[in-house]
Amino acid sequence: MTMVVRHGGTDTQTGAPRPRIGFVMEQALGHVAYAMNLRAALAGRQDFEPVWLEVPYARTGIGRLPVVGQNWTLRGSIRARRLIARAHRQQPLDALFIHTQTISLFAGGFMRRIPTLLSLDATPRNIDALAAAYDHRVGHPMMERLKRALLMRVWRDAQAYTTWSAWAKASLVQDYGVAASRVTVVHPGVNVSAFPLRDEGARQGGRRTRLLFVGGDLRRKGGDLLLETYRRHLSDACELHLVTGADVPSGDGVYVHRGLAPYSPELLQLYRDADIFVLPTRGDCLAVVLGEAMASSLPIVTTRVGGHAEAVADGESGFLIDAGDGAALRDRLQRLAGDPALRLRMGRAARAIGEARFNMATGASTLADLLVRLGRGDAGREAVTAAADRPVQDGVT
Repeated sequence: MTMVVRHGGTDTQTGAPRPRIGFVMEQALGHVAYAMNLRAALAGRQDFEPVWLEVPYARTGIGRLPVVGQNWTLRGSIRARRLIARAHRQQPLDALFIHTQTISLFAGGFMRRIPTLLSLDATPRNIDALAAAYDHRVGHPMMERLKRALLMRVWRDAQAYTTWSAWAKASLVQDYGVAASRVTVVHPGVNVSAFPLRDEGARQGGRRTRLLFVGGDLRRKGGDLLLETYRRHLSDACELHLVTGADVPSGDGVYVHRGLAPYSPELLQLYRDADIFVLPTRGDCLAVVLGEAMASSLPIVTTRVGGHAEAVADGESGFLIDAGDGAALRDRLQRLAGDPALRLRMGRAARAIGEARFNMATGASTLADLLVRLGRGDAGREAVTAAADRPVQDGVT
């Protein structure tokens, strides 16, 4: 039976109903920037009414409760359910976009009534594989089975899924039995237009090569290994700029930048002035900052973790190394630092990948099209299946 949409009014241009769509957004780590990018990219859409429901990470309120407050999945899921309930009570929602599965645990009741597109950067199995880097402990087998059962109950209520990477989609299909036709890959894009093309010749200027690292969690992101490699082997030829909240002293060619917000003028200037972007991370799903580096026409040196091989073409737009491999990190950085032509060539290739597959305008449009169809009824299921059956192109599977 087709749903009759009355909640969001009518599109003044087409006369079609405007579904009211709830965007339930996790606000932890890189998801803050992702939510900001998505919201900005969808600002011009007139064919639906967005309701933005941001789920804060802070431990205030619920966070003071024993056990529950210390567990982000429980804390976030309680907050997400409350936000959905309040918004749906004020005026019924026609569709939901829940990002991520971490905050979806108690949303099943709403997902059974409201067509839902569930967004994942990684599955629990993906995270378990990166457990050491995230200081994440895999629980007792009995608890893990219970957690899996709870997730499966929620996930079966989602009408469709979107993942940040083919890596996450493969796990969703193979480890959790989700039909591949229900999963659409949309890479986490950035506002490419905020990172204009530059005069590459003007960036050289006879100065030392500038390395840029952006990561709040210095150790997990491999910043400690980068610092050691820089101080031992690269300080004569390079300078290192670290954007982090970690307590790292500046000096001897190391510049530490703290408190920079996404898309702040200071951060954009650092990207503009850099020569190489370095993220030797020990654990990541698909770091949003890689999209920023691509948009900035920077060659990238990062690790083969999560979906990073989908962002960096090894030997073409940068280099992929194994996590923790200091010798490889030194080799690739020395190679790039000593070859401006290679940096230029790889930077151009990175920008091309960013425009094709990590452009938030393209990805957000795909998500919005799926959600509008979901909100209008049965056509949504056909649209999701058709999108998932397409080959990888322009960032969408």
